[in-house]
Amino acid sequence: MIYEDPLVPSTMQELQDMMAAHAGKFLLAAGGTDLFVKRRGGIGRGVILIDLSGIGDLRGISVRASDNCLEIGAMETMTSVSENPLVIRHARCLAEAASKVGSWQIRNRATIGGNTANASPAADTPSALASLGAEVILVSRGSERRIPAEDISKATGSSEIAPNEIISAFRIPLRENSVSAFGKIGLRSEVSIARLNLAVSAQVSDVMASQITNPRVFAGTLGIPARRCAIAEDVLVQNGFGACGEFCRALAELVDEAIPGRSTQAFKRSAIQALGEDVSSALLSRLKGAVM
Repeated sequence: MIYEDPLVPSTMQELQDMMAAHAGKFLLAAGGTDLFVKRRGGIGRGVILIDLSGIGDLRGISVRASDNCLEIGAMETMTSVSENPLVIRHARCLAEAASKVGSWQIRNRATIGGNTANASPAADTPSALASLGAEVILVSRGSERRIPAEDISKATGSSEIAPNEIISAFRIPLRENSVSAFGKIGLRSEVSIARLNLAVSAQVSDVMASQITNPRVFAGTLGIPARRCAIAEDVLVQNGFGACGEFCRALAELVDEAIPGRSTQAFKRSAIQALGEDVSSALLSRLKGAVM
């Protein structure tokens, strides 16, 4: 095994200096829950580990009134995201997704930035972030750019993050009269890696008539971390959350399109319809208060 003492920057400037000094020869560690599983034999000779835990600017959860958004620092843990009142109020499905990541020990270490950067198709939070229309804030030396969460990973295990960039935060637009929900099917009741997850958000224009606008439906573990289902969104616009059968059939079509011929296709086709029923039920129960 090859593990050397990590570098621990305390500011973004220090981090950028370290990344530049060790270009192509460093690994970033956030919570480390994915990194050390992948690198059980060590990180490799000559590779420098940079520990992000000392950078205060990568933490914090707040409402940015000037941008009308909820900002979540990349180093916030799954526990803090799942329990934060602002996240529960404005991004309910993200709080639910974070609460379902692994065991409580993992949730206390794993970060929302690491869960996204790892680009695992089985990750829980990317589909929730995508359904909320979140932006991923990427920073490098002297520059910043934003990518929609749904575009951060277009292929299994790869992301749009450049080697000299780091996720600093996520920004979720605040939408009036919004509801959202998340559901997951895993291998076990505890320490569960998702076999399928589903996140839905929408605005409610007429609570009594259950009229839906701007729905966003994303499934995870269908080849990429967050796959959009436009057909299911159309069903919600036309019929609201009450058309559960049509909504679930649209989700099944997404599975057929995403993983045709896979050994898991039949299982996921059935499972996503069950998830669709659960998520629809949760959304219906939240309509009256229009709680996101």
